[in-house]
Amino acid sequence: MPEDTRHHHSPALSVAALEEWGRNVEHIMRAVAHALNNRAAALSAVIQLASDPSDDDVTSTIGILSGELQRLNDLSLIVRTMASPPPRSGVEAFAPQDAAAESLVVIRLQVEEPDDVTIESRAAPPIRLPRWMFVRALIALFGAATNRVTGTGCIRIAIEGDGDWVVARVEGVEAPTSALSPYTAELAMAMGGEALENRLGFRVPTLAALRQREAR
Repeated sequence: MPEDTRHHHSPALSVAALEEWGRNVEHIMRAVAHALNNRAAALSAVIQLASDPSDDDVTSTIGILSGELQRLNDLSLIVRTMASPPPRSGVEAFAPQDAAAESLVVIRLQVEEPDDVTIESRAAPPIRLPRWMFVRALIALFGAATNRVTGTGCIRIAIEGDGDWVVARVEGVEAPTSALSPYTAELAMAMGGEALENRLGFRVPTLAALRQREAR
């Protein structure tokens, strides 16, 4: 969907929010550096394999290369997502599921078992706001939820419609977002929403709700 670049300014954030995001960026960049080292080692092994005249398994080599290229593409996405200023800074309409997939790539890089983190968002209605804010709010939710989820230690973020709102929350955590993640709470306000009460999460208006307001 087209992007409205008329609204592109980043919100003024508190010191606490900026420090929180700085910790997230530092942790993610360390994970990126580690992943790049692994990719370099894997590609070096593929080059050696391809240069072996006794190895005629071209299909296997191509498969390995394809997998490594996808991982490099994921790392490129992560760097773009974490860039400052953000690469897509305008207001746009989009499906939360698409933004959730982008944030999940960043989140799963940080965990040993990627399947331990899930974002359920298929039923969420469209929204219209700066996409980068929504993506980063989800990333910050994960950071705040780490070591606070009860039960198995798996982290599940649910995104769903609730009347005029799209609600994103971490399952199993009962604490105000503003207490655990000032960054998420302040981004939620900048997106026209708010932090949830007594839950680690936030809500933003749906695209339909915004259109109804504009039609009045």
